[in-house]
Amino acid sequence: MSRLRAGEWLAGVAGLGMLIALALPWYGDASGFESLSVIDILLVLVALLALSLPVLQATQGSPALPVAAAVLSVAFGFIGVLLVLFRLIDEPRDGYEVAFGAWLGLVAALGITAGGWVSIANERAPGVPPGPGPEPELRSAPLGS
Repeated sequence: MSRLRAGEWLAGVAGLGMLIALALPWYGDASGFESLSVIDILLVLVALLALSLPVLQATQGSPALPVAAAVLSVAFGFIGVLLVLFRLIDEPRDGYEVAFGAWLGLVAALGITAGGWVSIANERAPGVPPGPGPEPELRSAPLGS
């Protein structure tokens, strides 16, 4: 757990928030699972990807998989934001008011995207000092010496 940074925590919490949001009402009394056709499956996949980011960061010795998961979280989290925005603008159930779950889904999708972005921006593990500074400039010896 000490290997987790702010980005991984944010992505994991937002992924869990997306799963919770889909179980809550989105339109009237209908949950996200009931009122969304294919989008709910895509959002579940985005949430699972976000949940994989802290797991990979905590368990992998190499940064390759966590960095790849972070990059995918940014890309698919953004797609999730667009899908939720689409459903907020174009309601699938006419005559029903947009409920709390849809707004929580939007916040969760934004959190997944932001968590992946923060994870990419901070590539080093906590407590590990940054690498050496820039390499020294190499100069040739003067010709007359």
